[in-house]
Amino acid sequence: MHLRIIQRRLASIQNNLIRTYKYQSKVFGFNTQLKTVGNTEEIEKILRDYNQARQANPHAALLIDAYRKHGHRLAKIDPLGIILNTSIPELDKNIFTVDFHVENEYDARSLFGLSTEQSIPKTKDDWIRQLNETYCQSISLECEHIESDIERLWIARRFEQLRTSPTISSDIQQRISEQMRKCETFDQFLQAKFPTLKRYSGEGAEGMMAFFDLAFKQSAQLNIENVIVCMPHRGRNNLLVCLLNYPAATMFRKIKGKHEFPKELKSTGDVLSHLYTSTDLTYDGKTLHVSLIPNPSHLEANNPVAVGKTRACQLSLKDGHYADTDNVGRHGDKALCIQVHGDASFAGQV
Repeated sequence: MHLRIIQRRLASIQNNLIRTYKYQSKVFGFNTQLKTVGNTEEIEKILRDYNQARQANPHAALLIDAYRKHGHRLAKIDPLGIILNTSIPELDKNIFTVDFHVENEYDARSLFGLSTEQSIPKTKDDWIRQLNETYCQSISLECEHIESDIERLWIARRFEQLRTSPTISSDIQQRISEQMRKCETFDQFLQAKFPTLKRYSGEGAEGMMAFFDLAFKQSAQLNIENVIVCMPHRGRNNLLVCLLNYPAATMFRKIKGKHEFPKELKSTGDVLSHLYTSTDLTYDGKTLHVSLIPNPSHLEANNPVAVGKTRACQLSLKDGHYADTDNVGRHGDKALCIQVHGDASFAGQV
C-alpha cells in the first residue's frame, strides 16, 4: 500500500513536470515536430521530387549524401598546412564502384542544389568533380547535426548553389572596401600608439567586417529586431569600434589604465578582450538592435549564453512558436543568434 502511494505521487509529479516542460506549443525543451509555416505545398513538392529522384538515381544519391556528410573533412581550412591527408575512407572513389549517368535534368536539380547557370553533371566522375569543388575547398558546410530532414536538405541545396559567383555592385564593393579599411586603420593606430598592447587584432581577417555589415543589413531588411552575437577575442575590438558604435575614446582610456568607474565606487573592470556592447544600427531607415555579449576567455563558453539570450528575446517578442496565437511565424523572424568560431581554432581542431 505504501509503495503504491509513493508511485502515485511520483506519477503525479512526473505529469506536472511534463506538462510544464511541453507547455502550450511544445517549445520549452520538448522538440516535437513544429508546425510548418509558409507554403507547405511547395515544401512537400521539394521532398517528393527529392525522394523520387533518389529512387531513380540511387548511386548518385549515395555519392551526394557522402559528400554532404563528410566533404567538410577534406576542406582546405588548415592555414598552417599541417594536415597532409588528401582522402578519407568515406569518400574513397573505389567505394562507389558502379558507374552511373543522371540523364534527367529535373532529377539532377532535385538531388543537388544546382543554379540555373550551372551545367548538369552526367557521369560519376562529373559528379565527383562537382562535389569536390563544392565541399572540399576553402569554404565548406557541416549540417548533419540538424535533426530536420527538410532543414538539412534546404541548407545543403542553398550552399551548393553558392558556387556561382554573385555579381557585386560597385556600391557594395565600395562599402566593403570602407569597412575593411576602417578595420585595418584601427589596427595600425593601436600598433603605433600602444605597441606593447596584447590586442588580438583583426589583421588578416578584415573580411569579417564585410560579413557582419551584410548580415546586419539583411537582418534589418527582413524586419529582424534583435541580433545577438558571440565571438572570441580576435577582431573583437575592431568590430566594437568600427561597426558597433563603441566609443574609441573609452577603449583608449581603458588601455591607458585610467579609471572606468567613479573613484568612490569599489569596482573593477575586465580585460580589454572581454568588452561588450549593445547598440542600435540603422539600415535603409530600419533599426536593428545588436548585442555583442561578453567573452569570458574560454572558447565556446559564451555560446550557450548567446543561445539563451536569443531564446529570451524570442519569448519576450512572442517570436515564432512562442506566439500565443495560432497565427505563428517562424523562429528567427524577430531574433537572430550569430556565433563566431575563431579562425585559429580550426588549425587546432583538424
